[in-house]
Amino acid sequence: MNTLNKLFICASVLLIGCSDWTEIESVDNTDLNVTTKTDEYYAALREWKNTPGLPQVFVWFDNWSGVSPTGENSLRGLPDSVTIASNWGGHPKFDLSPERKADMEYVQKVKGTKVVVTLFSAKVGDDMPADSVYNIGSSSDEAVVRPAIRKYAEAIYDAVVESGYDGFDWDYEPAGGGGSGNYLWTNRVQRRIFVEELGYWFGSGSQRTDRDGRKPAKPGLLFVIDGEIGIGGRMDKDWESQYVDYYILQAYGSTTDYSLTSRVRGVINDMVDHIGAGRITAEEVVRRTILTENFESYANTGGGFLGMSRFIYEPNGLNQQIGGCGLYRSGFDYAPKGEGDYNGSPEYYFLRRGIANLYNIYYERLNPATPETEE
Repeated sequence: MNTLNKLFICASVLLIGCSDWTEIESVDNTDLNVTTKTDEYYAALREWKNTPGLPQVFVWFDNWSGVSPTGENSLRGLPDSVTIASNWGGHPKFDLSPERKADMEYVQKVKGTKVVVTLFSAKVGDDMPADSVYNIGSSSDEAVVRPAIRKYAEAIYDAVVESGYDGFDWDYEPAGGGGSGNYLWTNRVQRRIFVEELGYWFGSGSQRTDRDGRKPAKPGLLFVIDGEIGIGGRMDKDWESQYVDYYILQAYGSTTDYSLTSRVRGVINDMVDHIGAGRITAEEVVRRTILTENFESYANTGGGFLGMSRFIYEPNGLNQQIGGCGLYRSGFDYAPKGEGDYNGSPEYYFLRRGIANLYNIYYERLNPATPETEE
């Protein structure tokens, strides 16, 4: 009950539009090396981010230096309400500089932000030290494929844990990504086994006791798949995708409810066998689905992002709020857009508006207004 009271206090603050959790201080006025916020504030923020069923705010974060705790180059410069940030970009993914490491540890420990790493993993062994076991080419022989992918999935897990990340985001793009050697994307046997093996280390299936000789997994690591989900190459129906924490849709340029509904319906179709078997519900699939916009292209206008932040999936009577919204290359939203301030600061103008939309709807649906009765 104490936790709920805190959440409802947060809701009331959000609804009047002045919550620090949805805003970032103007770097012109505040030195973020010395926070003006209290330990109590950050403790409440961390507790709030652990709320079951809370919609997520996800960003792919690049141009990351971590040298200064301000602006678009540090995780600490993101709005407090960002719940998941992924290390995406040309800089190292696992050989983190001391500055990046300190920046990540700060947002994890102080703000409760989850930081994951995005890899394409288009073929077995990508981004990991070379090993002859990975040389399986296009084989679909499970006796050949399984040992290689099992070792590869564990190597990714070890690198994630050693680097201090909170999980793994597989950027899966078999149709749009091209590449004749990208067998982990295009070979149905290889990609099915890859998702299964990742599920022993990440996501809700990672604590399975029947591990067939695998060492114990660190609990709570996120398992995220983005890219061609419900569209393009799609998730195969025989994947163990019920263990995936979030399905992140690159719904780039989608500005209508019709297009967003179509994208989410595609995810439900990918999961239809799991839904039919009772492993997951359609409502839960929507709650795990995050819609994202491409700010490499749409930062100046917001694209479809604000519509994504307000989206509710309604076909077949579900009436389920989306599981979250987010941005590809969030740093492009940092600079002022000429739209004026949003709650007193021009930085992250669209991101902060989307955050307010997402959580306003969440709390309104959690606490619907009671209709007035006539006397």
